[in-house]
Amino acid sequence: MSDGDMDLWVWGDKARSPRILHSMIRVADLDRSLAFYCGLLGMKQLSRVDIAAARFSIVFVSFADDFDSGAIELTYNWDHPANTEGYSHGTGYGHVAIGVPDVSAECERLRAAGATISVEPKILIAGGPALAFVKDPDGYAIELIQTRRDG
Repeated sequence: MSDGDMDLWVWGDKARSPRILHSMIRVADLDRSLAFYCGLLGMKQLSRVDIAAARFSIVFVSFADDFDSGAIELTYNWDHPANTEGYSHGTGYGHVAIGVPDVSAECERLRAAGATISVEPKILIAGGPALAFVKDPDGYAIELIQTRRDG
């Protein structure tokens, strides 16, 4: 979609209360990031906008089929030096959390596909869900939290 074809009200125009819409991260290689988020994690591409005048692309991905649930905005700045040098994550970025039914199985699947598991599955509080961390292709931390109690 070009910037002239954008739906400017994709997040809705009838909301009566606040909600989280998306988190944005800058990526150095859009195809590589889409392969990770859509191919490996199983998210769906909701939209893509290439804004030629400003020389950037944004792609929204989500586990849902619409913009009503939380999304991640992948922003690719066409000419940015970080595309070859990498982005600095700074000290303020934490992580994006994704719920998965079985953290251990998901880590094994991601590891087999070449992803880097930075924190192996563990339980922080007795009786609580397992969690782990994986790095996306740009090094951003993605927390995986178990969402099935019997797994």
